[in-house]
Amino acid sequence: MICRNCGHENDVDAVFCERCGARLEQPYGRRQPPQKTGMSSSTKLLIVVVVILVAVLGIAAGALMQMNQETTTANTPVSVSESSEQVTYKADWHQVTSFSGTGDDYRTFSIKGERFKIVMSATPTLNYNTNYMNLDIMGSSGTIGSGNLNWGPTDSLTTKEKTVEVTGNPGTYASDVTTKDLESWTVTVYDYY
Repeated sequence: MICRNCGHENDVDAVFCERCGARLEQPYGRRQPPQKTGMSSSTKLLIVVVVILVAVLGIAAGALMQMNQETTTANTPVSVSESSEQVTYKADWHQVTSFSGTGDDYRTFSIKGERFKIVMSATPTLNYNTNYMNLDIMGSSGTIGSGNLNWGPTDSLTTKEKTVEVTGNPGTYASDVTTKDLESWTVTVYDYY
């Protein structure tokens, strides 16, 4: 604020002149304070400091999380568990051999498993007599199983079937077929392994 009396430049908010003491209330003598546009340099400095601080804190937090994850992974003991043995192969019936005829027959066959079965089937001839098929299963100690199919003089001429199942050790066995008046017969051997 410039004094009109002595021309001394006073502070903007002064009411009296510092040199001559005259009252400084006339409006034309006041110098207008400069208009501020934008942010002050101190505000700009404060924003820059805050941004830098946030960036440093973010980097530090990321590094701490990475170190914590590596420490957790390094200190976690390895766990190993083992299941008990399980059999994944399931035994099933496998055809070993099959043979047919009209009269008596003797055949040998080999078995891998500890069980086998023989399916016998036959059809009689039309003669109004007793017709039959006998099957003896032979092992190293003699006959171990048998089966038979019978038709009486008045029975119909239908095909009959019978299964004989044997439990034994793997090895060689024989089938002994005895017949009377049959049109045809079939023997099929199955091994269970």
